[in-house]
Amino acid sequence: MKKELTRLQKSTAILNKFVSTEWCYVNTENEFVYEGEVFVIDENVEIYKVYNKAFQVEDYTNEAYMEEVLVAKDSEGILAFYDQNYDKIETSLVHRKIT
Repeated sequence: MKKELTRLQKSTAILNKFVSTEWCYVNTENEFVYEGEVFVIDENVEIYKVYNKAFQVEDYTNEAYMEEVLVAKDSEGILAFYDQNYDKIETSLVHRKIT
């Protein structure tokens, strides 16, 4: 049986693997800004889904399980994304916003 890593072990592994990391605030539209670019987390990523959003319900609270995303960049400039539990978010579920 494989033992699950702790948050500390996960974060240490990420810091050792990537050349830079940054926590980014995720807004109620599942958007965040990294290095001046706007990214969007797909609505299928349940932990970032916002409930009771403003303009959708009268008594809004904008509740979500996660409110930040960790962006990690490797030495070749390739990005990886992690939730607040240091679990990887599939790269295909995060994309640059087209304006």
